[in-house]
Amino acid sequence: MNDWAILDLVLYFTGSLIALTQSIVFAHYFRLFRGDHLSLWSISFLSLAIYLGAAGLSVLLLPHYPAAHPLRLFLSCVSLTAAYIQVAALVMGTMAIWRTQRWTRSQLVGALAAASLFGLLTCLAFAFDPAASGERFFLRVGLRLLITGLAALCMGIAIAWRWPRAKVGAQLTAIALSIYGLDLLQVFGVYVVQTMGGSPWSWLKYLGVVGLVTQIFIGYGLVIWLLENERDRAEHASDAAEWLRYFDPLTGLPNRAQMLSRVNQQIQQPQGAAMLLVRLDNLGNIAVASGMAGVDVAVLSSAERIEEIGRTSGLVAARPGADHLALYGSGPGSESSLQRAAEQILLALAQPLFWNGRELPLEASVGIAMAPRDADSAETLQSRAEMARASAQREGPMRYRVYAHDLDLEAKQRLELQSELRAAFANDEFHLEFQPILDGWNLEICGFEALIRWQHPKRGRLLPDEFIAELEPLGLVEALDTWVLNQACLAAKAWQRPGSDPITVAVNISAYSFQRRKFADSIRSMLERTGLAPGCLEIEIIESIAMGQPERAGYSIDRLRDLGVRVMLDDFGTGFSSLKHLRQLPFDGLKIDHSFVVDVLVDSRDAAIVKAMLALAHSLGLEVVAEGIETAAQLAWFQSAGCDRLQGFHFHRSMDQEAVLELLRNSAHARSSRPIPAS
Repeated sequence: MNDWAILDLVLYFTGSLIALTQSIVFAHYFRLFRGDHLSLWSISFLSLAIYLGAAGLSVLLLPHYPAAHPLRLFLSCVSLTAAYIQVAALVMGTMAIWRTQRWTRSQLVGALAAASLFGLLTCLAFAFDPAASGERFFLRVGLRLLITGLAALCMGIAIAWRWPRAKVGAQLTAIALSIYGLDLLQVFGVYVVQTMGGSPWSWLKYLGVVGLVTQIFIGYGLVIWLLENERDRAEHASDAAEWLRYFDPLTGLPNRAQMLSRVNQQIQQPQGAAMLLVRLDNLGNIAVASGMAGVDVAVLSSAERIEEIGRTSGLVAARPGADHLALYGSGPGSESSLQRAAEQILLALAQPLFWNGRELPLEASVGIAMAPRDADSAETLQSRAEMARASAQREGPMRYRVYAHDLDLEAKQRLELQSELRAAFANDEFHLEFQPILDGWNLEICGFEALIRWQHPKRGRLLPDEFIAELEPLGLVEALDTWVLNQACLAAKAWQRPGSDPITVAVNISAYSFQRRKFADSIRSMLERTGLAPGCLEIEIIESIAMGQPERAGYSIDRLRDLGVRVMLDDFGTGFSSLKHLRQLPFDGLKIDHSFVVDVLVDSRDAAIVKAMLALAHSLGLEVVAEGIETAAQLAWFQSAGCDRLQGFHFHRSMDQEAVLELLRNSAHARSSRPIPAS
């Protein structure tokens, strides 16, 4: 074996060992970073190691076996297949860095399979034709040199063009690939010269050394490139995390931490600071109707409108909470200018917002607070603005309010009331009273309305208006509804007498309970448990429940009516969609709001409206109850108008269960004592 063969063996086996090491390195990095390019680079260098190892073995066996020997042929097939896989994997791996889409599994498998098939075909072509040694040598050596050299040179140029100002790793890779490609093309040129009868160049033996060195630098360049990219990604991730610490990702506005930090700085200045806190009050309804995508659209649109108002008012917009937006600034001017800003916010949010073919109705409440008048820190200023906003929300939709010191007392009282409400459930402080409902024709008792009362240990008997609103933030609305229904059914069961007409009990139910899909099932269980006939129970819902979720309301009404339970529309006439819902929803009857009953004798318009209600309801087959009858004149008017049932202080006030039983006994005795008319 001559010196050239020994040099080839050293270069082949050394290169194979180096390529195997580089493959292991990239496989390790792939397990860490899970990048497609890393797995492809690992495959590329593994294929290169196989190619060089198989080629070295073939050179080692050259003196002992002819070219057509099966072992030599096998080694040639392995080396050429691996050589073309190495080129394909290196090209695809480098392209994966700048591709916007990942290589699919089928693309990867298809490309590598095509490369291996091409290498196998070039090896087998002319393999069994002794006269075609030149063609065989060209396909196995010359063509590989040409394709590999062109691919490496093109990749080096592409990397240099794609990242002209790249850092060390990409530059080193581009230079090494270009030199490697030129080296292989130069070897191919030598092959062509020799084939045409030229003499070999004196420095040809050094080209293998150049190839080995550039192979090493390609690996180093790719590793450095990888580490630089990961460092840049870590820096970008750190910057993004830092940005998220102070800004809201949806709107891009400062978040609560950023807002409070800046407001604290502004409070220290002589001009002070101010804050307008805005809550989007109906995001829950939007979520039900349009999903969370609709909520994002509503928040983003609201933020844009509020930010525009902030720019004209010299204030900065922020998003301090999921359903909260804010405007804040230093030296904002007078209280009246802040009020004008609040009015502009409400006016802007009242403008229609359409998305995905439907309107997203926006409702909001705004609270205003100023520092140092109202607070000496940003946290306190936000708390005071929230107090004012919550007070505005309780007054009605689309309201604003400026903080006043009496709100502190109000907030403390509300917290105390909420604490007492929790204790009221544990101490059994709630009880029911019942107000009789009379038949409109004979004025006999036909039912009762259940009314919740709270026997407060210090404040005495409290009506629902004094505590019902505080149940929702405590999550106790459904618990109270369940308790009231159970107690009302037990009481009504005791009213029934064999052979007498059934006495009904009417229970007003919250929207939260009524809109639950299993509400009718809970009513069925309660009726079975208490033994009350379904026809003796009436469920009353206010119009806003039907208007807010008509599909869910219709579902619950149908299920209840299938059970035999009656459903009444309470406070009829106070909303804006009554006629539509009477047509769409299968109510059994309606209750005319007492505000119409009070003025029916003194206001001709109210009288006309009530007559129209009665005529409409009767035309739809609905029963009508008038509540709030307080005088004999009102009684006579509603009887003459044909009202089906009547209720009010003119007949009876609310009473406890013992009084109800006594009243029913007296009524039964009075009926039995009446003389029988002569026939």
